[in-house]
Amino acid sequence: MCISDDIKDALYDKSYTCPLCNETFKSKAIRSGRNQLVSIDVDLCAHYSLINPLLYDVIVCPSCGYSVLSKTLGPLLPKQKEWLKAQFSKDKPHPSYHEYPTIEEAILKHKLALVACITRKSKIGEQAYIALHIAWLYRDLGNTQEEYDFLERAYTGLCEAFSTDSFPILGMDELTFTYLIAAVAYKLDKKEICKQYLSTILSAVGCPPRIKDHALSLKQKLISS
Repeated sequence: MCISDDIKDALYDKSYTCPLCNETFKSKAIRSGRNQLVSIDVDLCAHYSLINPLLYDVIVCPSCGYSVLSKTLGPLLPKQKEWLKAQFSKDKPHPSYHEYPTIEEAILKHKLALVACITRKSKIGEQAYIALHIAWLYRDLGNTQEEYDFLERAYTGLCEAFSTDSFPILGMDELTFTYLIAAVAYKLDKKEICKQYLSTILSAVGCPPRIKDHALSLKQKLISS
């Protein structure tokens, strides 16, 4: 796989310590300001000039294989370690990856992060977030069936998280999260549900302008469809 010098220059080796096995290791991360936003899909899937951040969004310990989103990497409770060691340990075989992962490798990393997320009994919002990212990666591959399946899984989790998790959820405020549910519902052709969530956003006081603009654009798509 040929990687351009521009992409290599936009990445650097960031140091981590695995919270499961305590090994230190390095993983590629994107330098701030080196990857320019080009466009955003209706469900907030962002496209960038150089690198798809989802390729580097999951941190994998090369020693035990523990996989986790970079934004949720943190200490584990003793009970969580006990649960996770049934899936991830130095004594168990686990995949190896290229220095610059392919989309297929990124999907596998996300799926293992989802397994770890479920195993350590993390909040449903995090599980839905990972499923959504897997759907986006399948979109990049042009695999519409797998994209749809993971969008459906994400939608179910997002709806459950909306009623059970406390905000912010993975950095999203309530109205941003509401828009995300509406947009995923739209992608799944759940138009009436999409309308209901959009109505909540557009009638809300103090809605962030960016989210209001997205909601108005999505409402126009509904009208036109």
